[in-house]
Amino acid sequence: MTKLTSGIVLTLTLILFNSSPAQADTSNYKVELLIFSHQSSDTLGDEIWPLIDAIPPRRSRALEYNQQGQQIGFFTRLPKSSLSLSSNQASLRRSSLYRVLFHEAWIQPIGEVKNQHVIRINGGEILDNGLYELDGYISIDKGRYLHFRSDLFHSRRLSPTESQMLLKPSTGPTPADKTPLSDEPTTATPADQPEGSSVNGNRYLTQTTIPDFLTVEMESARRMRSNELHYIDHPLFGMLVKISPVK
Repeated sequence: MTKLTSGIVLTLTLILFNSSPAQADTSNYKVELLIFSHQSSDTLGDEIWPLIDAIPPRRSRALEYNQQGQQIGFFTRLPKSSLSLSSNQASLRRSSLYRVLFHEAWIQPIGEVKNQHVIRINGGEILDNGLYELDGYISIDKGRYLHFRSDLFHSRRLSPTESQMLLKPSTGPTPADKTPLSDEPTTATPADQPEGSSVNGNRYLTQTTIPDFLTVEMESARRMRSNELHYIDHPLFGMLVKISPVK
């Protein structure tokens, strides 16, 4: 009788464990990212670029490299033969307008908990300022749809011509336009400062001289359907994302 009771308790425990929300709402997906920079500098003068000289630290995990002869686990880079966006990558490489910075795929569990698995993404060259051409973080969770969240940074070396483009006075809104209203008095704008420009009269905020490098941020949150190709754009770089369920 004791053995029968123990067996029933064990069976019920396994049933409850396997039917718990954490287990039922988590599925495995293949994630593929293709990230590239825009080589054209035409849009450099159209924006105000805040100074970014470091990537903010976050608790995250890096993608593992596949070791020959070992079984591929979660968050491990899949072989190149497993990439479904290879034709897109080839098209980008054939064009002088783009530079591929990252193209990888991996398998991971995706559940309802936001930021449960934050992945560090980096690619391209390490520039003289110590930053990768591409660096940052992505995470994916799901509800009715998949929720793809990214906070990526693209660094690029500026040519003398591009630096001069950033020195031109801005005609667009400044970050001051986005600050909450306050009853405190504000510092008067110099009379000779062009309307809408930054305090030092150029587009690159907080610096009196333009450095040799520019780092920009692309922070996004996008609802996605599985098996669909999604494009996320920024004036200086872009990203193709495809998330597919793994059976």
